[in-house]
Amino acid sequence: MSAITPPRRGVDGVKRGWTRRRVTLIAFMVAFLAAPMGGWAYEQYAVRRDARRFPPPGEFVDAGPRRLHYVCAGSGNPLVLFELSGFSNSMSFRGARSAISQHTRVCAYDRTGIGWSDPGPAAIPVRVLADDLGVVLNALEPNRPVVLVASSIGGVIAEFFARRHPERVAGLVFLDAGNSYAAVRIREHTRAALVSMACGGTRAAGAIGLLRLFDPWNFRHQQTEESARSAALMYGSKPWIMLCGMVRAGEATLREFAEAPPLPRSLPITALSAETREGLLPPAIASWFDMGNAAAALRATHQRLAHGSDDGVWKIVPGSDHLIASSQPQAVVEAVKVMIASSRRAGRHSD
Repeated sequence: MSAITPPRRGVDGVKRGWTRRRVTLIAFMVAFLAAPMGGWAYEQYAVRRDARRFPPPGEFVDAGPRRLHYVCAGSGNPLVLFELSGFSNSMSFRGARSAISQHTRVCAYDRTGIGWSDPGPAAIPVRVLADDLGVVLNALEPNRPVVLVASSIGGVIAEFFARRHPERVAGLVFLDAGNSYAAVRIREHTRAALVSMACGGTRAAGAIGLLRLFDPWNFRHQQTEESARSAALMYGSKPWIMLCGMVRAGEATLREFAEAPPLPRSLPITALSAETREGLLPPAIASWFDMGNAAAALRATHQRLAHGSDDGVWKIVPGSDHLIASSQPQAVVEAVKVMIASSRRAGRHSD
């Protein structure tokens, strides 16, 4: 009986196996490259579509190589200027601004890279942003001091501007706002490399449309014109480039604060702290982080700001989240009205 030998795989079989693996590898590589390219193409289309759907509602002022967009309402003095949070824009906090406009002129502007303003440089230290604020003020109210109302990260810019140009500021109202004390603490407790990596990843996600797909602020569920406009302004790569620019220039910002003069004790300051941390992060990722310790630390910096003024006020706003001007607008209106009255009593303004 002859031995039975298994059939050998011939050269053709080996070639067919290699061909299948090669086709699979090529298909994977094509899909890997095509997905981001398709996302980039859709993002470019979405940016153009949104620009047509939501044209700039206000005016522009030239700040060197870029334009800054602003909107105003009301009349009278002192001018109240909103220095907005990181993901807000010149149309944000409309309820609070509308109520204030019944008492004086109130304006809001888009920082470089935010809203309808042009993108900024790759690295953006606080000095650059404060200079932009000065350009806006020179266009709006060149001869009188103004009341600055700063929300979230806007507090860093407002504080630095007031330290360098106290004669231009009639009063500061901080709304759960960042500041130089918080900036130092964050830098001490944050790994810059990890933050920079996360920042770069988010920028890339915005550039290829992943932020629109993920919808971290749940705008699609709201189905309103306002939410559609917010998505159009926030889900592109431009605002993330701005925030990454601020992160990249973090060390320069700390040096600039260290070299700047302190806030004058005569400058009126009202610092309002939020009751909860809601609104600080997008709802889709807020549960990933424990913000309890951060809340207490931020409140301590607000108290320190207020205590540094001979006319300082600090309090927690009941029922408020991080964006106090949205969650409790009346508390903001009342704080600003007190600041307006104080400024007028000082005799530096006339209606």
